[in-house]
Amino acid sequence: MEILTSKDAMSRDEAVRKKIAELKSRVSELAKGIPFLKHCSRLSFFLQGIYQVREVINQLEQMVLQNHLKCCISPNIKVPGEVILAVSRLSQKRHGAIIAIEQESNLDEHLEGGTLINAGISSSILENIFYPGSPLHDGAVVIKNTIIRKANCLLPLAPQNQKMDSLRLATRHRAALGLSQVSDALIIVISEEKGWVSMALRGQFYPNLGTFALLDTQENSLEIPKKIIT
Repeated sequence: MEILTSKDAMSRDEAVRKKIAELKSRVSELAKGIPFLKHCSRLSFFLQGIYQVREVINQLEQMVLQNHLKCCISPNIKVPGEVILAVSRLSQKRHGAIIAIEQESNLDEHLEGGTLINAGISSSILENIFYPGSPLHDGAVVIKNTIIRKANCLLPLAPQNQKMDSLRLATRHRAALGLSQVSDALIIVISEEKGWVSMALRGQFYPNLGTFALLDTQENSLEIPKKIIT
């Protein structure tokens, strides 16, 4: 296992910042030329290239989020890749969602209602559940190991919190914090209004830290994200 000194770590952090800044700059430059592309074969070629780049970005997001969870929140919790992919897409579309990943605590005693799903984890299933207007989109999805157990579950609400109110975080966020206060589950929330990806764990709330937001966090600051503690 490679052992990094503090100086080496800072050097690599700076290199990552520069690479991300360079990537964003190059994408911005490419975007300027798109309106001038008129030839169908060239457009098809570029669409295929963008698709391939997007797949690499999705993989990068998964790596960053997993490392963020391990280093800054909890070293023992792993979020399945299909969940991260769904969260990325839901965040981009600003489709509100709340996903509880069960750990050792049995969540059943804290849930109200819910519809049994018992399906393998799939980003497409999660996206369909949280599609606006879907019968199941208002409540929480509960995941255990590799199974989507339930959808449309009601979670216990945390008391009103001045800091959360100041961020204009709504009922989903209070529900995530409330479940984290009575269990060891990791709860991921996506805001409809802002597209923020936030997390709650062990009574602490981490606003706006992934997945696309994580890339900005990597570029601008490598500090542990601010948390709201009740």
